[in-house]
Amino acid sequence: MRIKKDFEDHYRKLLGELYEKFIDFSLRPLKKAIRINTIKVFDDLLPENLEGIVSGETNIGIDSLYNLRQYPFNLKIKATDVLKRLKERGWEIERIAFYKYGFWVSHPGRRDIGNTLEFQLGYYYSQEAASMIPPIVLDPKPGETVLDLAAAPGSKTTQMAMHMENKGIILAVDVDKYRLKALSSNLQKQGVINTLVLHMDGRKIKDLNITFDKVLLDAPCSGTGAIRKSFKTFIIWNERMIQRLSRLQKQLILSAFDVLKEDGILVYSTCSIEPEENEEVVNYLLYKRENARIERIEVPNLKRSEPILEWRGERYFSDIKYTLRIWPWDNDTEGFYIAKIRKI
Repeated sequence: MRIKKDFEDHYRKLLGELYEKFIDFSLRPLKKAIRINTIKVFDDLLPENLEGIVSGETNIGIDSLYNLRQYPFNLKIKATDVLKRLKERGWEIERIAFYKYGFWVSHPGRRDIGNTLEFQLGYYYSQEAASMIPPIVLDPKPGETVLDLAAAPGSKTTQMAMHMENKGIILAVDVDKYRLKALSSNLQKQGVINTLVLHMDGRKIKDLNITFDKVLLDAPCSGTGAIRKSFKTFIIWNERMIQRLSRLQKQLILSAFDVLKEDGILVYSTCSIEPEENEEVVNYLLYKRENARIERIEVPNLKRSEPILEWRGERYFSDIKYTLRIWPWDNDTEGFYIAKIRKI
């Protein structure tokens, strides 16, 4: 794989001795992962029920999550039965350490985990593991009013609806009407009924005169943390693109924060590893909004790295240290950045 000189120069400056490791992981195939959809299947994911189905550790240290409800009549299949079906067809299944509903999947002769009957029925969603983290951090609850400001194609929207037990309201907004078709299809497939879809520029969301308990902004980004999913990033990357995206992200994060209720939570995330798209954007919010406070992020069993506190001569606010930066080698996932912000 040929890498442009300006790309290499930029990342050697950013990463130093970790540059070769970054390139090595960026060229590795991305591990497949799925998220069990408890809107459609019964949650029986107790550690003892997973023995013989899932490899690796089954009790991931969050026993408080293993609270089973009475088996409702509208759910026709158990989560463990879905996993058993996949295993019977030769899929190897391994628990994702930081998320009860997430599983690594692999097959010696197949990669089409999104082409099974169970997927088409909405029993699970094919979703990159790091992509599952922002909704975990936001932690939407049943009955809350939630905004997903750049929602398409809907992986995080459907995940939030699942955690909300289809109760409350999600407003899923995206500026790309073609991507909204995929979002609507995924909502239907996953059995989501608490979500309204809106074609709108997220920078104008304040015009609706609605406030929200929680907001997720998984911002449009360069995707430099997800190169292992698409080598195209090596080709299209340039400094002008990063600066253009950073300006857009700064506009979006202000819009997202301004429609929060008092004491509301905003989670900002990207699959970029550029400081201009991550720490700099959150730093901009702190500069522009005095009532924004960064909160520490705690996700059990998630491996993480320190955020970048200074870049190109600019030193960021000290509270940026509470944000979460994930390099591809931390958990063998995409690279990701996540910040949790409270409006006081």
